[in-house]
Amino acid sequence: MKWRYSLRWMLRHIPCPGERELVSVVVKAGEPAPEAIMSRFVPGSGYAVTLDFTEIKPVKRWSEERKAAARRRNLERRVRKHAPLFADELIERQIAERPDYFYGKQIL
Repeated sequence: MKWRYSLRWMLRHIPCPGERELVSVVVKAGEPAPEAIMSRFVPGSGYAVTLDFTEIKPVKRWSEERKAAARRRNLERRVRKHAPLFADELIERQIAERPDYFYGKQIL
């Protein structure tokens, strides 16, 4: 795994006086900021040492069962918080009105 250190302009309310990124260096994960970055860093100058993680992990999609369980759990929590006396009836109504959503189907 690799990390990317860079020296970037970070003051959004002030226009950048030059390059938005002065220096960038790719290093092995866990290594401290290299000397090439730290030697050019001046505190208070508007440039900051930033760290980017270069490896992008694939997005994990939830199964329909897991989505359905989370949606029902969230619905129950919301309804029981605001209307505890009528919670069971309101939950049943919501599930009856939108069965696909609460059974984990993809809504486009």
